[in-house]
Amino acid sequence: MLKNLGQRIRTLRKTKRITLIDISKKTGIAQATLSRIETGSMMGTVESHEKIAEVLGIGLSELYSGVDRRYDEIAHSRPEERKATPHSKNVEIQLLTQESSKKKITPLLLTLHAAGATQNEHQERGVEKFVYVLDGEVKVKVDKEEFHLKPGETLYFDASLNHQITNEKQKTARLLVAVSPSKI
Repeated sequence: MLKNLGQRIRTLRKTKRITLIDISKKTGIAQATLSRIETGSMMGTVESHEKIAEVLGIGLSELYSGVDRRYDEIAHSRPEERKATPHSKNVEIQLLTQESSKKKITPLLLTLHAAGATQNEHQERGVEKFVYVLDGEVKVKVDKEEFHLKPGETLYFDASLNHQITNEKQKTARLLVAVSPSKI
């Protein structure tokens, strides 16, 4: 965040053709301090930011706009924007976010029709999986253990263990699955 704020100040200052010397004279902030703020080696105080923003002719909120990258990572998607992809016989997977390779978690909607089963899979060590049953009932086999899950039940496990999800019922089952770190 330090570097982003400094870059933002420098960009705004240069766009308005204001020198560090000009800002220093008008704010009382040493030129060396201003330079350190712009290079990200120093943060400065909210008071100094207010003074800099005033010289640049903007408010503090505008100075901070775009500095916090967390807002850039917000991803909203609507159901009509997503497509279900066949995974195996009677199984569909729907990715619930965009650009999953850039995310820390991959959220999926897993639909298992009657007699549907995921492939027997395992991920590399360090990958975890969370399963939440929305509708229907499923059997989740994790290594040598079997778990029978009903709506509202969850299962969290190390995805490096062999695992498979099966719908042995006639009713379609829908599950929210989260994989972290993001691996499909």
